[in-house]
Amino acid sequence: MEFILRKLVRCIHITFFLIIFFSSKIVYSADFTFPTSLTTDTSDFVLLSDTGTTPSVSGFSTEVLITITTTAGYIKVTTVTGLEQIHGLCGYTADSSSVPTNCTDSDRSEIGFQGTQAEVNTALATLSFKGDGATSNTTISVSATPEGASYNPVNGHYYRVLGSFTTPPQAVDWADARTEAKSDAKKFNGLTGYLVTITTEQENNWIKEKISTNAWTGGSDSETENIWKWMDGPEAGQTYTCQKYVEASVGGTGATISGCSEQSYLNWVPGEPNSHRTASDGWDEDYMHLYGDRTDVKFGQWNDFPSPATVGNNVVTKYIVEYGGMGGTATVFGSASLSINSTEVDFFVDKDLVGIVEGQSESAKRFIYSSTYPVLERMEWYRTTKKNDNIKFQDLGIDIDITNKDTYPYAKLLDAYLLKGDVNKEQKLSNKNIEKFISELPLSQYLKNEFGMVPRKWKIWSSGYFKKGKIKLKSGKVNKEFDSDALTLGMDKIIRKNTLFGIAIRLQDEDTDVGQSGTQIKSDAKSATIYSSWHKNSSTFIDSLIGYGYIENDLTRVVQANPSNPLTGNRGVKQYFTSIKFNKIRDKDNFTSLLFGRFDYGLSKLESFSELGNTHALRFEEQNLKNKSISIGALTKYKKKIKKGYFLPYGRIEFFENLTPDSEAKASYISDPNTTYYYTVKEDYSNSLKLELGFDLNLIDSWYFSTSIRRLIKNNKDYENEFAIKVSKPF
Repeated sequence: MEFILRKLVRCIHITFFLIIFFSSKIVYSADFTFPTSLTTDTSDFVLLSDTGTTPSVSGFSTEVLITITTTAGYIKVTTVTGLEQIHGLCGYTADSSSVPTNCTDSDRSEIGFQGTQAEVNTALATLSFKGDGATSNTTISVSATPEGASYNPVNGHYYRVLGSFTTPPQAVDWADARTEAKSDAKKFNGLTGYLVTITTEQENNWIKEKISTNAWTGGSDSETENIWKWMDGPEAGQTYTCQKYVEASVGGTGATISGCSEQSYLNWVPGEPNSHRTASDGWDEDYMHLYGDRTDVKFGQWNDFPSPATVGNNVVTKYIVEYGGMGGTATVFGSASLSINSTEVDFFVDKDLVGIVEGQSESAKRFIYSSTYPVLERMEWYRTTKKNDNIKFQDLGIDIDITNKDTYPYAKLLDAYLLKGDVNKEQKLSNKNIEKFISELPLSQYLKNEFGMVPRKWKIWSSGYFKKGKIKLKSGKVNKEFDSDALTLGMDKIIRKNTLFGIAIRLQDEDTDVGQSGTQIKSDAKSATIYSSWHKNSSTFIDSLIGYGYIENDLTRVVQANPSNPLTGNRGVKQYFTSIKFNKIRDKDNFTSLLFGRFDYGLSKLESFSELGNTHALRFEEQNLKNKSISIGALTKYKKKIKKGYFLPYGRIEFFENLTPDSEAKASYISDPNTTYYYTVKEDYSNSLKLELGFDLNLIDSWYFSTSIRRLIKNNKDYENEFAIKVSKPF
């Protein structure tokens, strides 16, 4: 099916271990039936019975309590006819004979219900599972227990909530509750109970969901004040809290008693146990209870209180009996394993994740295009004027101090890429020392040493660029908006008749917003390009270039499951690119017409990197992006002479045939490095049409201005809008 495959996923393995527990006062001939294999897409709920084997239990003559939990993903049943609601399962706060419709919800990791064997089997036939798209190994635990107690599959213990069920409920004495819990009358399937001992966070969280009012536990410091012990059960006599007495007027936990060891897990309300009431008051806060009011911020936390507890919101009307850990069992054990070979749609269904993966690809392609475009324009100027002139610094009206970053915005680029950070040496970039400046450039030194080229006659040029665009997609993906500013600085010379040779360096910053949730890409890019323009005659020209670039991407990705804690990462991109352009030009009156054909090729190597931030963090492997295209187009420009220059409005149309192959992104959760997910970065269009309107303002021996509006229309109905402004010196 297209929904299952779409060539975006690869088969992953999810292994479910279902352990079925049966219990009785006698040994039942209990059994179970479960599938042994299943191949399906778990991106949505799937019936386990789709394997051809329907889940079921057998051997029970009493009503059965079924509890099902999963460590990842979601579970539900779709039929609950005849079943009863159970306290603490499917969100219920009390046992009831009402049908447990909550167990059909789609966002639960634990469900449970009670009914006859026939009724629970009808429900189990509709047992369904949905993956979370992230976890490759999930454990589903199922218990089948005779009615009368709740089963915790993590520690294998059973629990009952007993006490006063009158209206209004009456306070229960702790000593009476302890006696009742251990009595034969309260045994469960032959197991002796005890007031609950809570030793782990999981157990505490599991128990608190089974209560709705304050309940006694098995903890007390009645033997030795301030030394709290579990009184019965497998932990009988074990100390779990050590605390010196604190005055009632002060409250709060005191200093730890020397030589007394505390349990690793504690969940006292802050400031408890505090022995707030003492024997002199006729009260001894010697007994521990759990707060059971779900509307109270203290819900599920521990408190010390006297017994019987009858004051304020600390009235204790219930007690919790635990069974297990003391030998014997109320369960007949059996097991079955269910292995799912799943074509589950993985985390690449996240639109922001897809957007940031594709956004890096689009940004890399834009930078290659941006690196080639001003160089091609430089060569176009050479074809038009048949000469290359230097910048005339006196036209700026000021001396340019390359050591002063405030007075010369290009100085930072010159400093970083041409002068190797030597800002201590006082230099003025002006007509008087331009040739000296050019001769000291690292590029000049390299050309002189390697090729014997003396750069004294080389000419320097620059081009600033501002660009803003929007990619609006109609295929269900997120929109992306970007803006960038850049500077290109180059130098060139005529090395033989009709042949221009030059080198250009480009610095560009770009910000891309992916969607509306805060996902973004911040790019800092640099490139160096070698170019040449050759004209055979006055109307035929060939332009070519090769270049290398590097992009530093700072990435921020928002995961909808945890939007307040975004993921961050830093990724480098190495780029290699080339372009060849064939031109045919014709001048007539004030009109210039240009027909051209162009071939472009680029390779971007995205380095591997890891995200930081939360449990959804990914590690991306190295990814190669190749972009290839051929294009043909026409440019018509009208030349109107104005004072001190020319005004040249123009229109351009260019048709592109996209030859870019698909690229595969590979990633894995840092928490699960053994499972690799794949996403194919596709070129969703095979050709496109670019329409451009703009004008050039060429002031003789002064600045050159250009602005344009472009729209790139792709044959898949996607489009890009772009507004560009360029400022440079004439050549």
